[in-house]
Amino acid sequence: MAVDMSLPRISIVTPSYNQGRFIEATIRSVLSQDYPNLEYIIMDGGSTDDTVEIIRRYKEKLSYWVSQKDDGAADAIAKGFRHATGDILAYLNSDDLYLPGTLNAVAAAFQQGRSDVVYGNTRWIDTNGDPLGERRQTPFAAAGYLYGGFDLQQPAVFWSRQAYEKAGGIDPSYMFTFDTEMFVRFVNQGSRFTHVRQFFASFRIHERSKSSTEADRCERELERLRTQHLTYPFRSAHASWTRVAARAERALWYLLQGDALWLLRRIPDRWRSRHSAEIAGPRSKWM
Repeated sequence: MAVDMSLPRISIVTPSYNQGRFIEATIRSVLSQDYPNLEYIIMDGGSTDDTVEIIRRYKEKLSYWVSQKDDGAADAIAKGFRHATGDILAYLNSDDLYLPGTLNAVAAAFQQGRSDVVYGNTRWIDTNGDPLGERRQTPFAAAGYLYGGFDLQQPAVFWSRQAYEKAGGIDPSYMFTFDTEMFVRFVNQGSRFTHVRQFFASFRIHERSKSSTEADRCERELERLRTQHLTYPFRSAHASWTRVAARAERALWYLLQGDALWLLRRIPDRWRSRHSAEIAGPRSKWM
């Protein structure tokens, strides 16, 4: 495909590790965007399954790829962005998907010249790619994002190179909530956010996703984030709203799974004891 230099260059980084089950669908969702100024980079962490074999099938269409040990997803993504040359940056995890027309819509939004960050709506899918639900976003509210009540779904978020470099890039010391931490820095530096009323991505929920398996570690990192970036007395308010949002999302998960009866039996117990165990289930990747 000839490169159309009249369109902004979009660089997408995919970090991967032993995701042979899903990564081909991820790759195809990027390469099938029919966007003529795309730079696609895959940073594999030394997978031992068939991931590398799958990547090699598409190597002629990749701008850069490597398979070697890294220090986790944040480290891999940060290294990937160091290879990137695009005006617009984003990363797509190796189990998520871009929806048709996403990159053209993103480019059109940035070309209006009023945005540092562009985000769209997100679909939630299961292991087989079947729909579980959706997240329709609203116009961005900085206070809502910093102190609760508003979120960003990472697979559907794109940002300018200028905003990324001004913020200092991804902080690899955050193993799980590095996207949220970076978005908070975007907010604090005055980045302009634009919502596009279009579904940009599918967020896959499955048994091995970090959102399903690392809830406690994510919460510890969020507490660190609040301490580092939020001013007192708003930290405690943000923590309370975050817990409410997390519980509401897990409740929605059970409803989507058709387990409403289990949820109805659980609700009275939650009201009787403030310290009872939280409803189990997946959180969003930042929560």
